[in-house]
Amino acid sequence: MRLEKGVISSLQLFFLVNCFIQGALLPLTFAYPISKHDTWLAVIAAMIIGSVIALVYISLANLFPGKNFVQINDLIYGPYLGKFISSQYSLFFLITLSGYLWFIGDFVLTFIMPETPMSFIMIMFAFVCAWAVRQGIEVIARMSVVFAFIPAIIVFITSAMLLKEMKFTNFLPVLEIPIRDLIQSTHIITHISFSQVLVFLMIIPSLNEQRRAKKPILLGMISAGLILVIGTLRNIATLGPLSPVVTSPSMEAVRLIDIGKILTRLEIFVAMAQILLLFTISCIFYYAAVLSIAQMTKLRTYQPLVVIIGVLSIVLALISYQSRMQLSYSIMYNTPIISLHFYLVLPFMSLIVAKLRKLPQNNGRN
Repeated sequence: MRLEKGVISSLQLFFLVNCFIQGALLPLTFAYPISKHDTWLAVIAAMIIGSVIALVYISLANLFPGKNFVQINDLIYGPYLGKFISSQYSLFFLITLSGYLWFIGDFVLTFIMPETPMSFIMIMFAFVCAWAVRQGIEVIARMSVVFAFIPAIIVFITSAMLLKEMKFTNFLPVLEIPIRDLIQSTHIITHISFSQVLVFLMIIPSLNEQRRAKKPILLGMISAGLILVIGTLRNIATLGPLSPVVTSPSMEAVRLIDIGKILTRLEIFVAMAQILLLFTISCIFYYAAVLSIAQMTKLRTYQPLVVIIGVLSIVLALISYQSRMQLSYSIMYNTPIISLHFYLVLPFMSLIVAKLRKLPQNNGRN
């Protein structure tokens, strides 16, 4: 039984994925200290690796059309082991949501509203996300159509305005860093952006033509990935050796724009655009968390869980991280390793088990 009656088009799915990947431009800050001026290479490598991993997710969705991730786990592993695996993903969605709430609270506190309590920022942001999730996936998808264009346009315009400030010698020498650092940076970027497309296994059943999920997902990832590459090139060419040490390379790079003493302080537009993207990402994880829990507990609707999950995510965000340094260390060294279990090991294993059990042929009887 489908708990979500909303239906989205392939174009809307494309923009959802595009927003989802574009939102990694600010979190890319965690990769700069490791790969430095070669971060753009790490972004390209992460885009390629993430696209390959996404094919596994798409294959799972195509094997079980009309089924979300919780239902797929039940069909592959049985009702008990399947529920156990799905509960891990529900918790993972919730923890990821809390991480984004903390990140957006810290970002707004640092660059926009330094006198505002961080807890108040997170509560207000979670409240708006909860409203969107209650409206359903159709509303989130319609908003993403607008939200995808605004940050992309800002990246292109600010890059053009900063041409006179760019020094392309900042990219030299290429591949100066040790290869292990490039691999680690690629892993971090894959974790915070491309591999998280797994969450769309909870959304694909709402697609009006489910067999056509492959094209919008891959095109959304690649188009947004190219925007990430352009933004990263802009930051490195403009800031040079400062890019690994500043709090936010994107904000600091755009802050240098000064055209006739009129067009200045344009970093506020970057901030607002990224907030829109982080809002979309948070809504998607919020939606996946409430929908997966409702599916496992066999509720008729996920609506009663929206407020509960919102409160839990805020509490979890407040107790999980005490400082930006702690969050940075976790994202750079801990969560990429832990996430391999969710983004790589379990999906690959699920696809292999489904193939061995020939579940597409037995799907009707299951």
